[in-house]
Amino acid sequence: YTAVEIKHGRISMIAVMGYIMPEIFRFPGCEDFKNGLGALSSIPVEGWVQLVGLIAAHEVLVKPRAGGMGLYDFGLGTELLDGISEEELERKQTVERNNGRLAMVAIFGLMWQDGTFGKSPIELMQTDGWWGPSVQFIVQDIRPCMDTNLCALPQRNSRLTMRAAASEGSAFLETTTYNPEEFEMSAAVPYLRYPKQLKGWVGEEKGFDPLGVTDALPVYWVREAELKHGRVCMLATLGWIATDLGMRFPGEKFQTIASTVEAHNKAVSAGYMLPFLGAIGTFELYGLWLIFKGWPQEIKRDAGDFFLGKNFLPKDPEQERVMRLKELENGRLAMFAISGIVTQAVITGKAWPFV
Repeated sequence: YTAVEIKHGRISMIAVMGYIMPEIFRFPGCEDFKNGLGALSSIPVEGWVQLVGLIAAHEVLVKPRAGGMGLYDFGLGTELLDGISEEELERKQTVERNNGRLAMVAIFGLMWQDGTFGKSPIELMQTDGWWGPSVQFIVQDIRPCMDTNLCALPQRNSRLTMRAAASEGSAFLETTTYNPEEFEMSAAVPYLRYPKQLKGWVGEEKGFDPLGVTDALPVYWVREAELKHGRVCMLATLGWIATDLGMRFPGEKFQTIASTVEAHNKAVSAGYMLPFLGAIGTFELYGLWLIFKGWPQEIKRDAGDFFLGKNFLPKDPEQERVMRLKELENGRLAMFAISGIVTQAVITGKAWPFV
């Protein structure tokens, strides 16, 4: 099974590159051949004979090398593996297998898109833009898109049907008439409706809420949580990297902690976490009080505003909005970053940058 998987992965990697490269480079004499699935009808008979002959010769004549790593080891490029450690060899083999798996999925997607729209993906992107043509014929048969307003379809059920379904407790149902020309779609997820409740909030132009969270929860609470998690993760990312590079708090008890991964358990066992818990708890109580005062507008407060550092914001309203958007997007990036850092640190057992 390993040999079959690796073989198919290698073929798929070459196939993906072969799908893309003809848009950039063609061999002499092949300028008139079509790309992608179109090549099946444009390659002449003698071309097919050569291709089949080459593949057959490889299958029959090329054998795994004696004493190799397995049926997938044909002795090509193995000189690049000479002298490396067992751990590095395993890593390279894992990279090849994972890339092959990705390529198998990718080539299926490329061929499906080519066969569905009659153009290679690169050509389709050039003629129809990044998002391509409408995929309504696919979306309309997905169950969550039927009888709901989750997906941007030009045809909906009658208002009577909608109200009947809503009375049964279904979520996200639209009970108003639908005019396709007036329907606004999300810029981030163009086959979903634009979440109107994001209007007026920083980042509204993206319209990103594919799970409909703001249909169920107030945007104020959702943005409060997003900003808090983003800020915590930005601090965590910087703190993790700084600790891995050797920075420590003053004091012998902190110098003895060998790595960032061990820091939490070491601090707990030594009894150092109580002051940290007290400080965090104080901030949390203060933040909770601000939320309960700010949400009903008892005090003038935006979501995530702790009244710290606002004097550093630009005075121009548009520039202030840009700065708030940067904080939001950097926080989103940091949430992914710290997740990846922790995962790599635990798996590899190494410090940042895990090489």
